[in-house]
Amino acid sequence: MKALPVVARVILALGLSGFGLLIVFLVLVGHLLGPEINEVTEVRDGTAPGTVQVSVESRTARSHSSTSWTLDDEGSIQRRSDDQPRPARTKGCADADCYRVVPGRLRVERRHGDTGAYTVAWEVGDATYRQLAAAQPDLGDPAAHLSSRSLVVHKVGGGHVVFVANGRDGLLYRDVTGGWHRLGSPQGGEGVYFEPPPRLATDPRPLDLTWYAVGVVVLVVLLSGAIPVARRRPFRFGPALMVVLVALAAGAVALLGARFPDVGMFPGVFYGVPVIFAALVLGSCCALLFAIAAGRGSRAGTIPGANGH
Repeated sequence: MKALPVVARVILALGLSGFGLLIVFLVLVGHLLGPEINEVTEVRDGTAPGTVQVSVESRTARSHSSTSWTLDDEGSIQRRSDDQPRPARTKGCADADCYRVVPGRLRVERRHGDTGAYTVAWEVGDATYRQLAAAQPDLGDPAAHLSSRSLVVHKVGGGHVVFVANGRDGLLYRDVTGGWHRLGSPQGGEGVYFEPPPRLATDPRPLDLTWYAVGVVVLVVLLSGAIPVARRRPFRFGPALMVVLVALAAGAVALLGARFPDVGMFPGVFYGVPVIFAALVLGSCCALLFAIAAGRGSRAGTIPGANGH
């Protein structure tokens, strides 16, 4: 039992060191990864029937690359492809249905029949467009980097499909039923996937559990140390304050974990959940050890014979 304070101090030091390493790890990863900016610059007919070729420019603070991808008419990524000198078009037709892009705008227009006028088929405009542009890092000229540039129209069984290169907004796809889908930017690494496009102001807000996770971690860590400390007599303010600080530190680590950036095809939650769990376990252990140390400190401070015996 006499060795308990030494063991407690060692475990406490290891726990606090673990917190420090987690924070350093998260900060370094966020700095090294940085924001990756992807821009779908062009879409054109593929070399094989029923395919299109999509050109993507990707850049970070340290690198810049251009990649071409082959997609099938269902909008699925097939593979990386060599850049082919096929011309890109700003308009295309399938039977009586014709489409064109509007330069400088995120807008696609459609005409049905030779005598009809073009009408808006899909658009992000006005306030929604301005908010989307404002959310883009290092955008430059929105008309150049956030606009519909080229398209491909393919006739398929049951109708037709349309692919549109929308710059920073990624690849736009019209399926055979007439639904428009912002697919994002084709990417590859551990596998092929679409980097999702930025959320529009008109889109439903996704469920965000960040602050719930942080709150659970802080509460559990706080209770792990606060209950034993509160039961000690006499009550000591120093250990109680340390328990609160440990709980806040655990919450900060959990917040960093919950906001861990996506890495390739793996979402940030894939890495963030283990970080949050580590913050919960390390924080609870540290808070409990402060409570144990406080209790032993109180007993060690008792003077033998002070009660008159």
